Amino acid sequence: MSLTTAPVTFGQLSVIRDLELSAPDEQSDGNLTAVYPLPDGTTAEAATTAWSALVERHEALRTVYDRAPAEPLQTVQPFRPFRLDRVELPDGSRASAEVLAEEMAAREIRVETEHSWRAVVATHAGTPSHLVCVLHHLAVDAAACALLEAELRTLLAGGSLGTQPVPQPVQLALAQRAQERQRRRTVEYWLKAWEGFVEEDRTAGDTSPRVRAGLYSEAAMTAALRLSERLRISVQSVVLGASAIALFRLKGRQRVTFGLVAGNRNDPRWDTLVSSLNQLAPMTVAAEPGAHPDEVLRSVYRAGLERLLHGSYSMDELRERLTAVGHPNPDPVLFGCYFNFLGEIAETPEPGSPLLDGIEWAPTAWQASPGFNLRVATGAGLQLSLTTSRDYLAPELTGAYLAAVEAVLVRTADGAPDTLDQIDHAPLRRVDQYPGSEK
Repeated sequence: MSLTTAPVTFGQLSVIRDLELSAPDEQSDGNLTAVYPLPDGTTAEAATTAWSALVERHEALRTVYDRAPAEPLQTVQPFRPFRLDRVELPDGSRASAEVLAEEMAAREIRVETEHSWRAVVATHAGTPSHLVCVLHHLAVDAAACALLEAELRTLLAGGSLGTQPVPQPVQLALAQRAQERQRRRTVEYWLKAWEGFVEEDRTAGDTSPRVRAGLYSEAAMTAALRLSERLRISVQSVVLGASAIALFRLKGRQRVTFGLVAGNRNDPRWDTLVSSLNQLAPMTVAAEPGAHPDEVLRSVYRAGLERLLHGSYSMDELRERLTAVGHPNPDPVLFGCYFNFLGEIAETPEPGSPLLDGIEWAPTAWQASPGFNLRVATGAGLQLSLTTSRDYLAPELTGAYLAAVEAVLVRTADGAPDTLDQIDHAPLRRVDQYPGSEK
């Protein structure tokens, strides 16, 4: 069977260029984890059969990449049957499966020669409990992971995915390169937008240790929905605006440039594409202390929507144009402040989790991640996960910042504060000391 080779998509190109900022021993930064619970009675063979069907269905799961040429290439390989290994866990909990996933993700996937995933069937007392996967960001984004989980559930329940062909990354890559006029217009848009970015937020080389913390709040979710309905703007822009307001107070600033992550699934042709469509759609949020919170949130919505509509572009073409006009910082990857809205994937924490009434501190965080990287998921509650560098934010302030975002949302939901400086940022929850602060 012949192989299919084509240029990479704009989203894949963004991942490749981002990984070039990481050291050789940090290439596992591109690994994402996925833990899929298996229904009672599922055998290891049934789990393997279901996962095999997805690998055969989606070309991104059997693609290798050549990153050496000036324009990287992807090559789709034919499907070959395989068998998943089994790994015995000390118990059948999701927490144990997630620990295994993190251990598996610590080893680099060599995308030049390996398919962009590895998976095992996790068992307890010999009984399968979870399918534990590591997927490279070249193959998936958050939306693709959710799609794979939904299809896996269908297959494990005995259902069918139908016979209609699904879109593939090579098709998207060729379509993007065929739209020359749109490509030029989008690059011109970003060329102009680059003039308004805060240079302080366009940094690289921050190697100070990272701190990672999480927060889950049903009160913040309720408040975000109320603000969204009252102001007729998206929940995403509400949370982004509240995040900026909290950061203004903590950093003593009035302007912040966020590397807003665009999902780029606006075109229904690519809704069911398993690949990474994510790219940066940077935007600056600015507000005076005397500004009305509602107007700040509305302005964030308008600016964010415009940026997201221009979120699909060739990073290499933009870099060439920025260099040609003599921009002092022409690398489209270099942003130190990220905001990534993951959508409806937040899960209610298990009883006893510190996320329910406090801050959960994670033991490790990628050194190559941005100095400020906020990930947001929605569900019954709002889930915030923040990675910060010590040079950007003191470790003890990382948890305080998350609590401040919650406080800003809750205390502005009824429209009471007239100005930003009147918003009470005091935490509504316990903010424990960062566990490494004594070291």
